[in-house]
Amino acid sequence: MKFAYGVKFLDQWSGIPLSDVMRHWAKKLKPLSRDELTIGWTSLETLAWPPTLPEFIKLCRPVVDPVVAFHEALEQGGRRERGEQDEWSSPAVYWAWRKIGAYDFTHLAYVALKARWEAALAAEMAKADPAPIPAQMVALAAPGKTALSSDKAQQLLADFKTKGMGRSAMVGDDGRNWARKILERKARGESMAIALWETAEHALGMR
Repeated sequence: MKFAYGVKFLDQWSGIPLSDVMRHWAKKLKPLSRDELTIGWTSLETLAWPPTLPEFIKLCRPVVDPVVAFHEALEQGGRRERGEQDEWSSPAVYWAWRKIGAYDFTHLAYVALKARWEAALAAEMAKADPAPIPAQMVALAAPGKTALSSDKAQQLLADFKTKGMGRSAMVGDDGRNWARKILERKARGESMAIALWETAEHALGMR
């Protein structure tokens, strides 16, 4: 702030120890994520005068248009479901999408989801410390849809099962923890190769 605004910023705290100001800001900004702080810092470039603490927090967490956020969730959620790289403007949009569910997003129009979506988004935006967005797991494409050969895909599956069961056996379980971990990640909404899901379900007797 001092480098960006010089005495304009310092004059706001005239007569107050700067160390006390810094401690107060640190306490109030602690719940914000790194991405949110980056948004706020970038927004300073548009302001001629330094913001107060409440103003800066608003810069970090700008008001989100539910319609714009819905279309973002529709696009980025679809990419995540397909195992492609996704990019979200805010953890709140991601978690609101998760709360609604990928199926409803792809099968229902906005007018049908409007009330649920706005409620879910508002609830996520109100959280002081939202959970970070889980890392995307890029899925293996279906046979014939990519340069990845069928033999290579089968080898990847074989390696995964062999290494997974080998680690499980070392800790003395029933040798199927690797399968359970795949399904746990599936339940959390992480996109993985369908072949891996099916292999895990077969291993656990679910198919």
